[in-house]
Amino acid sequence: MKQHTLKFVCLFAAVAGTSLVVTAQDENSEAAVVEYDPLKTDLPAETRVAKDIRSISEIAGDPLGEQLSPLLTTVFDGTASDDDRLTALAALEEAIALIDQSDQYQNAVYRKVSRRVRLAKALVQALKATDADEAAREIANDFLIRSTVDYESGSRIAHTEVARRRYQQLKLGYPAIYTAIKSIYATDSFNYNLHFVVSETLVQQLVSDIRCESGPVKDCILGAAVRGTQVTNTELRADVRPSPTTARFDLLVSGTTSSNTSGTKSPAVVYTRGYHAFDITKPVFFDGQRISSGSANMNVNANNRTVGVSTKYDRIPLLGRFARKIALQKAQELKTQSEGIAARKLADKAIPRFESEVNSKFSEANGNLENNLMQGLRNRGIAPESYSARSSESHIAVSSRTIRTATLAGNNAPAIPVSNTGVTVQIHESAINAGIDSLQLSGRMTIDEVLGRVEEALTEFARRPISLRANSADMDRDTDFDFDPADPIRIRLEEGKAVILLRTGFYQVDKDRRIPRHSFEVPVEIQLQDNQLLLISPNTESKNVAKVIKPRSIEERASPRSIIQARAIAKKLIEGAFKEEVKMVDTNVDLKLGGGQNLALKLSYFQISDGWVSVVLD
Repeated sequence: MKQHTLKFVCLFAAVAGTSLVVTAQDENSEAAVVEYDPLKTDLPAETRVAKDIRSISEIAGDPLGEQLSPLLTTVFDGTASDDDRLTALAALEEAIALIDQSDQYQNAVYRKVSRRVRLAKALVQALKATDADEAAREIANDFLIRSTVDYESGSRIAHTEVARRRYQQLKLGYPAIYTAIKSIYATDSFNYNLHFVVSETLVQQLVSDIRCESGPVKDCILGAAVRGTQVTNTELRADVRPSPTTARFDLLVSGTTSSNTSGTKSPAVVYTRGYHAFDITKPVFFDGQRISSGSANMNVNANNRTVGVSTKYDRIPLLGRFARKIALQKAQELKTQSEGIAARKLADKAIPRFESEVNSKFSEANGNLENNLMQGLRNRGIAPESYSARSSESHIAVSSRTIRTATLAGNNAPAIPVSNTGVTVQIHESAINAGIDSLQLSGRMTIDEVLGRVEEALTEFARRPISLRANSADMDRDTDFDFDPADPIRIRLEEGKAVILLRTGFYQVDKDRRIPRHSFEVPVEIQLQDNQLLLISPNTESKNVAKVIKPRSIEERASPRSIIQARAIAKKLIEGAFKEEVKMVDTNVDLKLGGGQNLALKLSYFQISDGWVSVVLD
């Protein structure tokens, strides 16, 4: 068999949006350009809807699943009357209102059905109110299926392109329908897909500092030459403050300066012990992209205590006593003035130094954020395009949205416990899939080439070398992937598991054979048990493999035999990747804070539900 080098060039059409131009070049022939339609082998809409309803019903369990199934079928039936669909929608609202949302699985059902009901209700009511024609109904019904059923089943760009095109058609041609759905669509399909919630306790750990500094005193105060020593103790901490539009915390410095000095002004020397308490407050703001700060304010409570006086007349009995009495009286008269001068001098010295140190740290942090993290994400086309930051009395929250061209984003994240000592992170599958898209997997690739792309991306993100090759030492090197140019790998996050969706064929190098492209589903259960994160491999035993991997041909020339061959290869690759039925992952995380300090965090909560993975690190 001839060896072909396939080069795929994917062009997202501005109007059509659903086809790719594929260049297939044989080493002995001229390049030929053919149109590739990634939706050509899609299952019929009725089948896709039925699979989605069956999935929701299985999660719901009986009797709720039996109740929801026919109602959802009516809602998605574009041939049903508006009144029948609205009646079904009302019944669905009543049914899900009784769901126990404290249960993870039932809450997922509530969330999934609620999204479908919200969008469908707005569409059907608008269709009825405007007496829409058949063209509008066809666009609206296809938009509903693409935006909910298709998007949530696989997050495929090929589907979201259609959804966004339908949305644009409604906007331009049917403004009343568009107005009815735009806010719902923004909330459920274009929301943030990455959330961080950081506790005040963790913020304090990150910025806290304790210092003790000592040094000589050499100054001139009220005409007296002041000499001596002083010791300054300071403690830096953070105080998170409420802010609805930006994350805010105050840097608080509390400290004391103890001094032991002598002030010489002929003919007397006054010995003083000072104890000055002070505090500095500097507001800090983070908008999701940059750290900024306000001016620091300082309060000083100066306290000087005279502990002795000497004069050059001390050896003259009467005169010496009189001179010391006058010098002590003068020192007491000037006490308030001298304390005010000491406070001003302390502030004049401390504020510029504090501002300089803090601003330098913020400048460094902004530089690292921009030049390291954000620039790397921009280079891969996955930099967040929008941000939201806010804070309460006890937590800082930052959200961002990362989507690629023609795709959709997240919905409202599920409510989970928020850490009071660490950080809570929630990631939607759309953010993960955007990262996968940036790897640019397409066409024939060896497993080492795939791993190389992943390692390169992880290395850029972590700013340190990361290798995955040791874990793949025993994997099959005689089989190459033949990735579909459209959506070759997606991740779908279901209840308790991550489903890896593959659209690929295979080249068996040792047999000189190509297996046509198929779609596969590889479910990996992920659980947190006894402080261990468990990765549970799919069951690939002969009696289960067909149900687990679920290969489906996406090429017209594929045959039942090729499905069996593809399943066998996928089984072999899975078993090579999962050497153990259950793999334990260490749940301890060490953050390097600089200066040789590490912050130890431990995974205390883990949940995969309704397209989101949520973790809590304490």
